[in-house]
Amino acid sequence: MADGGKLVYNRGQGKDAEGAMPFEDLRDFMACVDDLGELRRFEGTHWDLEIGAITEVLAEQKGPMAVFDRIADYPAGYRVTTHPFGTYRRSALALNLPTEAEPLAMLDTWRRRRREFKPVPPRVVETGPIFQNCWEGREIDLLRFPVPKWHEKDGGRYIGTGDMVITRDPELGWVNAGSYRMMVHEPDVASLYIAPGKHGRYHMQKYHARGEPCPVTVSFGQEASLWVSVTYNVPDGTSEYEFAGWLRGEPVEVVESKLTGLPIPATAEIVLEGDILPPEVEMRDEGPFGEWAGYFTGGPGKKALVVKVKRVLFRDDPILFGIPPLKPPLIWDTALPLRAAAVWEQLEGSGQEGIAGVWQLVSNSGPLVLVVALRQQYAGQSKQVGAAAASCRAGAYGGKWVIVVDDDIDITNAEDVLWAVATRAKADNIDFLHNVWTSRADEALDPEVKYGGHPVSSRAIIDACKPFPRLKTYTPTNDFSRAYKKEIAEKFGL
Repeated sequence: MADGGKLVYNRGQGKDAEGAMPFEDLRDFMACVDDLGELRRFEGTHWDLEIGAITEVLAEQKGPMAVFDRIADYPAGYRVTTHPFGTYRRSALALNLPTEAEPLAMLDTWRRRRREFKPVPPRVVETGPIFQNCWEGREIDLLRFPVPKWHEKDGGRYIGTGDMVITRDPELGWVNAGSYRMMVHEPDVASLYIAPGKHGRYHMQKYHARGEPCPVTVSFGQEASLWVSVTYNVPDGTSEYEFAGWLRGEPVEVVESKLTGLPIPATAEIVLEGDILPPEVEMRDEGPFGEWAGYFTGGPGKKALVVKVKRVLFRDDPILFGIPPLKPPLIWDTALPLRAAAVWEQLEGSGQEGIAGVWQLVSNSGPLVLVVALRQQYAGQSKQVGAAAASCRAGAYGGKWVIVVDDDIDITNAEDVLWAVATRAKADNIDFLHNVWTSRADEALDPEVKYGGHPVSSRAIIDACKPFPRLKTYTPTNDFSRAYKKEIAEKFGL
């Protein structure tokens, strides 16, 4: 049952979910997850580390979505939710996919459906639940929400982990929404870190180049399709609102802010509105913060932009949406590696043939270890495909290792991939690409690169395929076929 006793319909339960009804808001998604038996409630936890630690343990267990209430120092009803998409079933719910398919089949279905994308503009409405409460002026205090300290060495409390930072291109007019980390400094001041190369940073820089602050709206609890959209590789010039509308099969309802002129998700949980100040006006030390690669970044002397908050909107009994990064290989965002789907599409779009699948190991957030399964068709193809995967936009940012294997390898299984590397790759047959766009979260970067203006790094490409001339004569593997093992498992209830 959803909040208020509304019965929640099933979506994609072991069938083709296309055409399923969209979620109304985050609460509706939570209710559906509860129907699946994958929601757990906690009471009496502390915002200082306990919520973060429980989230990490649940990720280690591949456990349920968590909802925290009656948090220490806060009234009942002021809630935090974490680990929302940490299983394939919950990821499938958010993506409107069949919930019982095999992981690679899910990803393949997603990227094929992605080809049918047509922008669905948001629907402007007069009001929504987000306007149930409003703070302005001295009423504003971001820490009136139970903002966790997520990791032991974090430099502060981060309200923005599962956020949706909304900006508009001042020249072209299109609206972007991205997820960028945000730390609370004062009741109405937060720092915002946007990595180079991100669309939100382009918008902000255009305003700052004119000597103006950049208007911004930030949502801290939104419907599932919006989270997927803000973390996916949406095409340049396309609004994440338009992508989410296509994904849910129905326009996202928004209210145009009279304060910033930006569209606010009408059913969001918590929204702040304000300005990103130009760097010459003010910057703040930010972090450290435990990031997606598994290390802390930022810290004393590492400056970040400042958001001056002018207004805070929130629903009754608000829910703060938390997606704190966790040390890989723990899953902290979506169990399905959507970036791998984007690489898959970009490979095929560039003319690469025989791509049987693309997956990510170690981390679903960045392609630290990207694996491509290939049906070889000509000599040298595996090297060509590896280079393309390492340098396409979806595979470049945060990438480091690209492994190309034959299509008999289960690329969703790290041990099978390592077996291919151990037995089919030659140790002296690794190729490198240098000076490729990357993320500052890569702790292996030299300091002058890590903290420079435009971080780049090298890529290693491992060809773990059978030599093409020996494809037909290569020594057979010592295992049963997948089809026969499935037949035996079903016959004997294994």
